[in-house]
Amino acid sequence: MSKENLWFQALVFLFLLLFIQPCLIVWTRPSLAWGGAASSSTSDQLRQINDQLRQAHEYYRRGEYDLAAGSYLDLIHRGYQDAAIFYNLGNTYFKKGELGWAILFYEKARRLLPRDEDIRENLAYAHSLTIDKIESKPSELLSLVDKAINFLSPNELTVAVASIYLILIVIGMLIIWKKEHPVRKRLLCLLAILATIFILAAGVLFYRIWELEVAQIGVITAKVVEVKSGPEENLATLFSLHEGTTFSIQQQRGDWLQIAIKNGLNGWVQSKDIQKISF
Repeated sequence: MSKENLWFQALVFLFLLLFIQPCLIVWTRPSLAWGGAASSSTSDQLRQINDQLRQAHEYYRRGEYDLAAGSYLDLIHRGYQDAAIFYNLGNTYFKKGELGWAILFYEKARRLLPRDEDIRENLAYAHSLTIDKIESKPSELLSLVDKAINFLSPNELTVAVASIYLILIVIGMLIIWKKEHPVRKRLLCLLAILATIFILAAGVLFYRIWELEVAQIGVITAKVVEVKSGPEENLATLFSLHEGTTFSIQQQRGDWLQIAIKNGLNGWVQSKDIQKISF
C-alpha cells in the first residue's frame, strides 16, 4: 500500500474518531416531541394519550379551562412534551388570565417549533400585555444570527446533522478507494466544505440542546414579585417585577434565585414565584 493511501486512510480515520461520539449523542438523544415515556408506550398507552388529548381539547372548547389545563399538564408530567401541547396549554392559561404561565408554555412551544406563526404571534401578543416593558434591542447582526440559529427545530437539526455525517462517511470511503488523483482532489474539497457545514450545524444543535435542557431562563408566574437585594425576606426591595417578565438565573441559594433582566438589573426572588423555561 502506498504512502499516499496510508495518509488518506489516516485522515479519514481521524475524522471519524473526531466526530463519531457527538453524532452518536445526536442519534441517541430522545425526541423532545414525545419525551421518555411516550417513546416506550404500548399501543394501549398511546390510545389513552390520544383519548386524554381529545378530552382536554373538549374541556377547552367548553370553556372548562381548569380541567383542560389539568389534562394537558398530566400529559406533560407523563413525558409527552410536544409543541402542540405546550401551545394549547399556553392558550388555556391565557384564557384563565394567568399571563405568566401562558408565556411560559408559549416559550416552550416556540423552542420546539421556532417557525410556527401561531406560536410566535400569540407569544408576541402575550408579551405586549406584560406590565414590565424592558427594552433591550439587539443589533441587526445579532438578530440575523439569532434567526439563523433558531430557524430549524431541534429535531430538524438532528436529522440534518446526522444526514451530513452519513454523507461525509461515504465521501471519506470514496477518498480511500478512488485511485484517480483528480477525483480525490475534488472529493477532498467537497469533504472540507461539508465538514465545515457539519461543524457549524452540530455546534448550533448542541447550543439548542443546551438552551432547551440546561440554560437557566425563567419567567415570573406570580402576579407581582419583590426583587430583593439578597436571599432573605427582610432585606431591601430593589424593584418589583410582574407576571410574564423573562430573565436569566445567575445562581441559587436554597429557595432563592438571583436573576438578571435584559436591562442589566439583578436581584433575588423566591423560587415559588417563577418557573424555568428549560425542559
